[in-house]
Amino acid sequence: MKDRIVTILLSAAATAGVMKVSEQPKEFTVDRLIVRKELIVSDTGQPWEKGFEEHQIPRGIYAKSVTDNAVGGLWVRSRLIKGEIDDPFDDRFHALERKTLRTAPGHISWNVWLDGHWRQMAIIQGEGMELSEVPLKEWNGSTHPGRIRFQTFRPGHSEPLTDALIGQGMMSIGGGGFGGGGLPYPKEVLQLWGGEMVKMPIPTPAAPTVLSDDGTGEHQYALIGIGPQGRRTMSSQPVKAKGLAKLCWDSVPGADSYVILRDGKEVAGPLRIEGSQKEWQDNPK
Repeated sequence: MKDRIVTILLSAAATAGVMKVSEQPKEFTVDRLIVRKELIVSDTGQPWEKGFEEHQIPRGIYAKSVTDNAVGGLWVRSRLIKGEIDDPFDDRFHALERKTLRTAPGHISWNVWLDGHWRQMAIIQGEGMELSEVPLKEWNGSTHPGRIRFQTFRPGHSEPLTDALIGQGMMSIGGGGFGGGGLPYPKEVLQLWGGEMVKMPIPTPAAPTVLSDDGTGEHQYALIGIGPQGRRTMSSQPVKAKGLAKLCWDSVPGADSYVILRDGKEVAGPLRIEGSQKEWQDNPK
């Protein structure tokens, strides 16, 4: 009898729980939402993807507030899409200190999971100029000089390598710079360190490949590569087709766009086509 009563009570409790879940609203509208500890947006109700808890890969969105014994943060899985009408892209990194000047208020890094931790591979950092270049007393609301630092990690070194410094219309690029030092700040418009400048001309494109044609009459097709500054290569060797053709060709190093020649005359271009292999269809007007 006692076991039967326990079974009935458990069944009633389970039924009430199901009813309570089913009665939860599908939509919740408020004027203001305050979350004191955690916010989870997940179809499973769990903050982390199953099997990737150690990596802290979120199932959807997970936000945690700053507490006395924990660091807060925002984790986003999949794409983070933001839109604004008057300023399409405006991400800001603020240094909160008021009494001391933080000359490197933030950075963006690309990471990979290695040896049980997320490891940085490449960094873009915004930073203020050295006080030896611009004294602190000259910093104000009208002039707050800064630069951008690009860093990567060279094999065999745990500290980042500064590849380039850009700021105030001047740029240093080259080797050195482990741990943030070693690559001199530019004193000219462009300074190259640890190497030499090699000018590489854009190679003449190979003849395109004819994928198909409409058989309306023989034509010859060729390509011209164009660099970002507008300089053109020589024309490729022509290729024959039995009609208006669909062409494909491989990217040419240094070429930003391409011009199509049909029977020695320009019929299309400059063409900017994504991907390492380009395709183009010649259609009758």
